[in-house]
Amino acid sequence: MSEESLDYEDARKPHEITLQHAIEISSLVKERTIGPDLPEPQDEEEKFTASTHKKEITPKKPKTPKDQKITTKLIIPLIKPSLSLDYELISATFLLRDAEEKRKKQVRQHVNDMQERQLAVLRDNAARQREQQHKLVATRIAEKQRNDALIIQEAEKQTAIELEECERHMAAMRLNAKRQLELFSFQCVAKYHTVFSIKYEGVSNTLSAIKKQSFLPCIDYNSQLTELVEEFDQITNRIKTDDCSAEELKNANSLCNKMDDLHNIINEEFVKMLKQREEAQLEEQRKMEEQQALAAAALVAQLAQTPAEPTTPTRTEHAQALPQSLPVQEQVVDTQQSTVTPQTPPTQQRQQPQQVTPQTPKTTRATHSTVPAAVLAFYQEIYSFYQEKVESVKPLQTDENMKKYRFACQKAINIPLNAISAVSPQHLQDKFERIFNFLNGQPHKTSDGQVSVNDHPLGRNYCLLLTAKRFVNQGETAISSNPQAAFPVASVVVSLWKLIPEFGKLFLAYIFKDSPFLVPLRGKSIEEYNDLKRQAGITRLYAAVMITNGRRAEGPEHPYGLEHAWRWLVNFTTLEPLPDISATLILEMLQTLGFNMCRAYGKQFTKLLIYIQREYFAKLAQVDEGGPRTRLEMLFMNYLNQNQIPEPQGTLPPSFW
Repeated sequence: MSEESLDYEDARKPHEITLQHAIEISSLVKERTIGPDLPEPQDEEEKFTASTHKKEITPKKPKTPKDQKITTKLIIPLIKPSLSLDYELISATFLLRDAEEKRKKQVRQHVNDMQERQLAVLRDNAARQREQQHKLVATRIAEKQRNDALIIQEAEKQTAIELEECERHMAAMRLNAKRQLELFSFQCVAKYHTVFSIKYEGVSNTLSAIKKQSFLPCIDYNSQLTELVEEFDQITNRIKTDDCSAEELKNANSLCNKMDDLHNIINEEFVKMLKQREEAQLEEQRKMEEQQALAAAALVAQLAQTPAEPTTPTRTEHAQALPQSLPVQEQVVDTQQSTVTPQTPPTQQRQQPQQVTPQTPKTTRATHSTVPAAVLAFYQEIYSFYQEKVESVKPLQTDENMKKYRFACQKAINIPLNAISAVSPQHLQDKFERIFNFLNGQPHKTSDGQVSVNDHPLGRNYCLLLTAKRFVNQGETAISSNPQAAFPVASVVVSLWKLIPEFGKLFLAYIFKDSPFLVPLRGKSIEEYNDLKRQAGITRLYAAVMITNGRRAEGPEHPYGLEHAWRWLVNFTTLEPLPDISATLILEMLQTLGFNMCRAYGKQFTKLLIYIQREYFAKLAQVDEGGPRTRLEMLFMNYLNQNQIPEPQGTLPPSFW
């Protein structure tokens, strides 16, 4: 609504009230109150005031309740509006209205002022509260910063402590690795030193024989031999000063090869001279025989010319003249035998049994073991293949930039390999496929992406070596504690061997490297390989591989069958027995595959065990009085009484997967 409508309403309101009052008193008014002939309002007012004063002067009587009611009713006519009072009333009304408006404005102004003061107070309070809150927030932020600083400081201290501990641990690991490398280098050089000494002894014996017979001038050969010895002495001096590296090992190997070459040259020259001298002796013998024949013919002619005086040569002179060449031939044969014995030529080494003479320090028993040439040839083939692979991956192993790649490859192989078990065919199939697919070039997912053997030219050879080594390590760790774990591991090995023949050769190389007794060879100290639990685990895995089938998908053909177990058992029992280790290996072999050998060879296997019991146990009893020998004898007794060896627990069925 507008302001004009409000003013009109305010002006009309008093009149409505007046009219309402007039209506209420109209029944009480008997005379006219409007007209020009009426007296002035002032006179009426005076009369009214006079009457009022009179009434005030008159004493008041006590009123009864009835009188009170009548008085109340009579008060109303006293407020009689008159015509003369309407204007004043109206003007008073307007004045009152104006006053009321002013009062309202004042009240509004006062209210507004109070509201403004209250708002100001509220704003001040809000400002103070905000300031207090800001101060509180700033205090809390400062406190949090201090706490964060303390936490960071503590974390830095803890990190520094952990880093220091890690550095000490890494330093200890580096020191340990350095010591192990020095020990390995020392052992390798010691091995080369033993081989070099044996070859030197052979060359020296050959040269001594040559000097005795005075066949060849040995000055050049002696000087070459002296140079080789001096060079090897330099290598041993470097070892004493802890300055031995892979280069020294290569030089030691090269010196051994040079010694072989020198020995072969001397033997060839010596054999050649022997043949020449033998031919010369045969020619001299032929000439002597011709001369003797001519002399005999001349003697016969002389006898024919002088029959009167028969003179015949004595039989003793003729007998002495004929066999003059025999001592020479016998001497040549003796010379050949004496010179060829130290080291036979390569053509004779393949036909004759060889002797492997181990090193003889304090911890070594000096024994000479006869090993068939076929066995040594097979071992040399495996070892040469292994050395070729190891040499080929050295650039990858020594490249620091490929450290992450090598770690990813190790992780891709170790995770499925360590989880191999005979829980179910599907489980074994999954672990085999993960290893085979990775070796076959399929990428393996890692947390940082993917890794494949094809990411590096030497990746496949590195992973093949790593896989073969990890499988052999299973024999040293898991299988040595749990014999039944050998068969699922062996099943995966056989399956990989069928598909990747290179893996099989490397697996055998690591088997023979960690346990030369399985070749069988005796070329190192007893204590170095006398960890019975470790050797038993490797032997159990080696035996399990011979009798465990792989996947049916690769067919029934086995890459490494029972014939190798028969050959090993025969050859190993020809060696001189050692305490504990010899009985342990034979016991593990027979416990693992004796049941299968009994079924495959029957009576021949029984004859072999009887021969071992009669011939080998007597020698074994002289050096071994421990538990392994007792358990081995009990196994033989049970077999000979029951004619069977119990089947080992944990073997997989032929069609397991």
